[in-house]
Amino acid sequence: MSIVLPMLLALGLASAPVQAQKVYLDATLEPVNKGKAVYYLEPGGSDGTGGYLADLYFMDGTLKAKGRYADDQYRVPDGHFVFFHPNGKIESEGNYVQGRKDGPWTRKDKWGRELAEKIYDAEPLRNIIYTMAQTMPQYPGGEKAMVRYVRDRVGKPSGDVMATFVVEKDGRLSGVEVTGAENAQMAGQIASAISEAPRWTAGSQDGQPVRVQMRVPLK
Repeated sequence: MSIVLPMLLALGLASAPVQAQKVYLDATLEPVNKGKAVYYLEPGGSDGTGGYLADLYFMDGTLKAKGRYADDQYRVPDGHFVFFHPNGKIESEGNYVQGRKDGPWTRKDKWGRELAEKIYDAEPLRNIIYTMAQTMPQYPGGEKAMVRYVRDRVGKPSGDVMATFVVEKDGRLSGVEVTGAENAQMAGQIASAISEAPRWTAGSQDGQPVRVQMRVPLK
Protein backbone atom coordinates (compact mmCIF):
# COMPACT_ATOMS: atom_id res chain seq x y z
CA MET A 1 0.00 0.00 0.00
CA SER A 2 2.81 2.36 0.87
CA ILE A 3 4.27 1.78 -2.63
CA VAL A 4 1.00 1.75 -4.62
CA LEU A 5 -0.33 5.06 -3.27
CA PRO A 6 2.67 7.16 -4.33
CA MET A 7 2.54 5.47 -7.74
CA LEU A 8 -1.15 6.32 -8.13
CA LEU A 9 -0.51 9.90 -7.07
CA ALA A 10 2.33 10.18 -9.57
CA LEU A 11 0.15 8.77 -12.34
CA GLY A 12 -2.64 11.17 -11.42
CA LEU A 13 -0.31 14.15 -11.56
CA ALA A 14 1.17 13.01 -14.85
CA SER A 15 -2.24 12.67 -16.48
CA ALA A 16 -3.63 15.96 -15.12
CA PRO A 17 -4.14 18.54 -17.89
CA VAL A 18 -1.61 21.34 -18.09
CA GLN A 19 -3.29 24.68 -17.52
CA ALA A 20 -2.76 27.10 -20.43
CA GLN A 21 -0.75 30.20 -19.64
CA LYS A 22 -2.31 33.65 -19.75
CA VAL A 23 -1.08 36.06 -22.40
CA TYR A 24 -1.01 39.70 -21.28
CA LEU A 25 -1.98 42.35 -23.85
CA ASP A 26 -1.89 46.14 -24.17
CA ALA A 27 -4.72 48.37 -25.44
CA THR A 28 -3.90 47.42 -29.06
CA LEU A 29 -3.89 43.69 -28.16
CA GLU A 30 -0.10 43.41 -28.49
CA PRO A 31 1.72 41.12 -25.99
CA VAL A 32 3.27 42.96 -23.02
CA ASN A 33 4.36 42.12 -19.49
CA LYS A 34 1.71 41.96 -16.79
CA GLY A 35 2.56 45.39 -15.36
CA LYS A 36 1.65 47.12 -18.65
CA ALA A 37 -1.33 44.93 -19.54
CA VAL A 38 -4.85 46.21 -20.18
CA TYR A 39 -6.25 42.78 -21.03
CA TYR A 40 -5.23 39.16 -20.75
CA LEU A 41 -5.95 36.22 -23.04
CA GLU A 42 -6.74 32.70 -21.90
CA PRO A 43 -6.02 30.09 -24.61
CA GLY A 44 -8.80 27.62 -25.26
CA GLY A 45 -6.84 25.21 -27.43
CA SER A 46 -7.56 23.81 -30.89
CA ASP A 47 -11.05 24.11 -32.33
CA GLY A 48 -10.54 20.90 -34.34
CA THR A 49 -10.51 22.70 -37.71
CA GLY A 50 -6.95 24.06 -37.68
CA GLY A 51 -7.73 27.15 -35.60
CA TYR A 52 -7.39 28.04 -31.92
CA LEU A 53 -10.01 29.44 -29.58
CA ALA A 54 -9.40 32.02 -26.86
CA ASP A 55 -11.17 34.32 -24.42
CA LEU A 56 -9.94 37.85 -23.68
CA TYR A 57 -10.56 39.54 -20.34
CA PHE A 58 -10.16 42.93 -18.73
CA MET A 59 -7.58 42.80 -15.94
CA ASP A 60 -10.38 42.58 -13.36
CA GLY A 61 -11.58 39.31 -14.94
CA THR A 62 -14.50 40.79 -16.89
CA LEU A 63 -14.95 39.14 -20.29
CA LYS A 64 -13.77 41.34 -23.19
CA ALA A 65 -14.05 39.02 -26.22
CA LYS A 66 -14.31 35.44 -27.48
CA GLY A 67 -12.92 34.33 -30.80
CA ARG A 68 -10.82 32.15 -33.08
CA TYR A 69 -7.18 32.56 -34.08
CA ALA A 70 -5.24 31.10 -36.99
CA ASP A 71 -2.11 30.34 -34.95
CA ASP A 72 -1.26 28.72 -31.62
CA GLN A 73 0.55 31.92 -30.57
CA TYR A 74 -2.79 33.76 -30.67
CA ARG A 75 -1.43 36.59 -32.82
CA VAL A 76 -3.67 36.35 -35.91
CA PRO A 77 -7.46 36.60 -35.41
CA ASP A 78 -9.14 34.49 -38.07
CA GLY A 79 -12.80 33.60 -37.73
CA HIS A 80 -15.80 34.66 -35.71
CA PHE A 81 -15.36 37.11 -32.81
CA VAL A 82 -17.71 38.57 -30.24
CA PHE A 83 -16.73 41.63 -28.18
CA PHE A 84 -18.50 42.61 -24.95
CA HIS A 85 -19.17 45.78 -23.01
CA PRO A 86 -17.88 45.74 -19.40
CA ASN A 87 -21.48 45.07 -18.26
CA GLY A 88 -21.49 41.77 -20.21
CA LYS A 89 -23.73 42.85 -23.09
CA ILE A 90 -22.51 42.30 -26.65
CA GLU A 91 -20.64 45.29 -28.09
CA SER A 92 -19.86 44.00 -31.60
CA GLU A 93 -19.79 40.75 -33.56
CA GLY A 94 -18.30 39.69 -36.88
CA ASN A 95 -15.47 37.90 -38.66
CA TYR A 96 -11.73 38.35 -39.02
CA VAL A 97 -9.79 37.13 -42.05
CA GLN A 98 -6.08 36.65 -41.36
CA GLY A 99 -5.90 39.43 -38.80
CA ARG A 100 -8.27 41.94 -40.38
CA LYS A 101 -11.98 42.58 -39.89
CA ASP A 102 -13.96 41.54 -42.94
CA GLY A 103 -17.58 41.79 -43.97
CA PRO A 104 -20.47 43.09 -41.82
CA TRP A 105 -19.97 43.70 -38.10
CA THR A 106 -23.07 44.24 -35.97
CA ARG A 107 -22.79 46.69 -33.08
CA LYS A 108 -24.83 47.45 -29.96
CA ASP A 109 -24.60 50.04 -27.22
CA LYS A 110 -24.14 49.11 -23.56
CA TRP A 111 -27.92 48.83 -23.09
CA GLY A 112 -28.23 46.30 -25.93
CA ARG A 113 -29.73 48.68 -28.47
CA GLU A 114 -28.62 48.11 -32.06
CA LEU A 115 -26.24 50.57 -33.68
CA ALA A 116 -25.43 50.98 -37.37
CA GLU A 117 -23.40 48.02 -38.55
CA LYS A 118 -19.97 48.50 -40.10
CA ILE A 119 -18.84 46.85 -43.32
CA TYR A 120 -15.14 46.00 -43.62
CA ASP A 121 -13.28 44.94 -46.75
CA ALA A 122 -9.97 43.23 -45.99
CA GLU A 123 -9.10 42.67 -49.66
CA PRO A 124 -7.39 46.05 -50.40
CA LEU A 125 -5.21 45.63 -47.30
CA ARG A 126 -3.89 42.26 -48.38
CA ASN A 127 -1.61 43.83 -51.00
CA ILE A 128 -0.57 46.94 -49.09
CA ILE A 129 3.16 47.69 -49.32
CA TYR A 130 4.91 48.20 -45.99
CA THR A 131 8.07 50.25 -45.50
CA MET A 132 8.47 48.81 -42.00
CA ALA A 133 7.14 45.42 -40.94
CA GLN A 134 7.34 43.54 -37.65
CA THR A 135 9.73 41.12 -39.35
CA MET A 136 11.69 42.66 -42.20
CA PRO A 137 12.69 40.71 -45.31
CA GLN A 138 16.10 39.06 -45.29
CA TYR A 139 18.49 38.31 -48.14
CA PRO A 140 20.35 35.00 -47.67
CA GLY A 141 23.41 36.00 -45.66
CA GLY A 142 22.16 39.56 -45.11
CA GLU A 143 22.32 42.80 -47.12
CA LYS A 144 26.14 42.74 -47.18
CA ALA A 145 25.94 39.40 -48.97
CA MET A 146 23.65 40.99 -51.57
CA VAL A 147 26.13 43.84 -52.08
CA ARG A 148 28.92 41.27 -52.62
CA TYR A 149 26.68 39.42 -55.07
CA VAL A 150 26.10 42.60 -57.10
CA ARG A 151 29.83 43.41 -57.12
CA ASP A 152 30.64 39.88 -58.31
CA ARG A 153 28.18 40.32 -61.18
CA VAL A 154 28.83 43.89 -62.36
CA GLY A 155 31.84 45.17 -60.40
CA LYS A 156 31.93 47.75 -57.63
CA PRO A 157 29.55 50.63 -58.45
CA SER A 158 30.97 54.14 -58.11
CA GLY A 159 29.06 56.88 -56.30
CA ASP A 160 26.12 56.64 -53.92
CA VAL A 161 24.20 53.88 -55.65
CA MET A 162 20.86 52.93 -54.10
CA ALA A 163 18.60 50.01 -55.03
CA THR A 164 14.88 50.23 -54.30
CA PHE A 165 12.53 47.26 -54.72
CA VAL A 166 9.58 45.41 -53.20
CA VAL A 167 10.07 42.01 -51.59
CA GLU A 168 6.87 40.13 -52.40
CA LYS A 169 5.12 37.66 -50.10
CA ASP A 170 6.92 34.73 -51.74
CA GLY A 171 10.37 36.37 -51.48
CA ARG A 172 10.58 37.40 -55.14
CA LEU A 173 11.49 40.99 -56.03
CA SER A 174 9.45 43.46 -58.07
CA GLY A 175 9.80 47.09 -59.10
CA VAL A 176 13.60 47.12 -58.95
CA GLU A 177 14.99 50.64 -59.47
CA VAL A 178 18.58 51.82 -59.20
CA THR A 179 19.60 55.43 -58.63
CA GLY A 180 23.00 57.10 -58.34
CA ALA A 181 24.78 54.88 -60.89
CA GLU A 182 27.38 56.46 -63.19
CA ASN A 183 25.17 55.88 -66.24
CA ALA A 184 21.94 54.27 -67.37
CA GLN A 185 23.72 51.17 -68.69
CA MET A 186 25.31 50.45 -65.31
CA ALA A 187 21.98 51.09 -63.56
CA GLY A 188 20.34 48.54 -65.85
CA GLN A 189 23.04 45.94 -65.22
CA ILE A 190 22.71 46.37 -61.45
CA ALA A 191 18.91 46.14 -61.62
CA SER A 192 19.15 42.94 -63.69
CA ALA A 193 21.63 41.41 -61.24
CA ILE A 194 19.38 42.20 -58.27
CA SER A 195 16.32 40.80 -60.06
CA GLU A 196 18.17 37.52 -60.71
CA ALA A 197 19.58 37.24 -57.17
CA PRO A 198 18.56 34.39 -54.81
CA ARG A 199 15.08 34.74 -53.37
CA TRP A 200 14.66 36.69 -50.15
CA THR A 201 12.85 35.54 -47.01
CA ALA A 202 9.63 37.55 -47.03
CA GLY A 203 8.73 40.06 -44.34
CA SER A 204 5.78 39.47 -42.05
CA GLN A 205 3.20 41.41 -40.06
CA ASP A 206 1.14 39.75 -37.34
CA GLY A 207 2.55 36.40 -38.40
CA GLN A 208 1.49 36.76 -42.05
CA PRO A 209 3.75 37.40 -45.07
CA VAL A 210 3.48 40.95 -46.43
CA ARG A 211 4.93 43.04 -49.25
CA VAL A 212 7.78 45.26 -48.05
CA GLN A 213 9.63 48.01 -49.89
CA MET A 214 13.38 47.97 -49.34
CA ARG A 215 16.11 50.56 -49.95
CA VAL A 216 19.60 49.06 -50.02
CA PRO A 217 22.78 51.15 -50.50
CA LEU A 218 25.28 49.40 -52.76
CA LYS A 219 28.51 51.00 -51.56
